Amino acid sequence: MADSKDRKILFVCLGNICRSPSAEAILKHLLEKRGNSADWEIDSAGILDLHNGLRSDSRGLKVLKKHGIANPHRARQVHEDDFRHFDVIMAFDDSNVEDLKEFRPTDGTARAKVKLFGTYDPKGQRTIEDPYYGDSSDFEEMFDHIYRCCEEFLRQSK
Repeated sequence: MADSKDRKILFVCLGNICRSPSAEAILKHLLEKRGNSADWEIDSAGILDLHNGLRSDSRGLKVLKKHGIANPHRARQVHEDDFRHFDVIMAFDDSNVEDLKEFRPTDGTARAKVKLFGTYDPKGQRTIEDPYYGDSSDFEEMFDHIYRCCEEFLRQSK
């Protein structure tokens, strides 16, 4: 079981319609399969506010559904209170990590650690590529990459 300090996870990508909501749904799915989802709080957000209130990209939803995973998430933008509430904020590329610095509170109240989620990839692919401008195969590849990272994250969190 993960330490209590690592049980509130926020995934953050650029627009919160591809990578981060997929990671949220996959991690929740894996936790439900393990029977300890009640011990965790998992959410996702985006750097930009372009898609606020919208469902995830239909291509990503189709891939998740194919794997038996539901995703009711609606996009939202990250905000400084997320740094106060969550234990860990997982970013998908170095640009996300840099952009998150703009949202971190400067009053010393932030507790969340920002991590690059791809560091959990057993294959060593640190950047989880944004499939938005690709095709369905890019969403499949994203799914596989995120799934590997989620499994390794949970393995290391025992």
